[in-house]
Amino acid sequence: MPPSSPPLKRLLVKDQHKLFFIKVDDILYFEADGNYITLHTRQRTYLLYESLTQLEQRLDSSDFTRIHRSYLINLNYVEELEGYFNGEYLVKLTGGHTLKWTRFYRANAKDFLTKYQ
Repeated sequence: MPPSSPPLKRLLVKDQHKLFFIKVDDILYFEADGNYITLHTRQRTYLLYESLTQLEQRLDSSDFTRIHRSYLINLNYVEELEGYFNGEYLVKLTGGHTLKWTRFYRANAKDFLTKYQ
């Protein structure tokens, strides 16, 4: 079995006719829409062409976790978790973003809560 590659430190994004790097530490969350991902930072958003599942495998799992089939969040920007309905949570991120942590990804929530207690 080949050794696993180290987690990504930055992503190459294209904006109009320019290519540049975004530090993974600056990313609040990723939002999937089909094979496209919107990368959200405090300043702006960028579009990537990749599946969320593929991207998730390349990120550091101690910093990023899947909370919904369409959302992958940076745990370093979580400000608040609010109990919602049926074991789900509302996740409030830095910058005022609120996303739903669905029960399908409940195990990730338990890992997160155990890690930070």
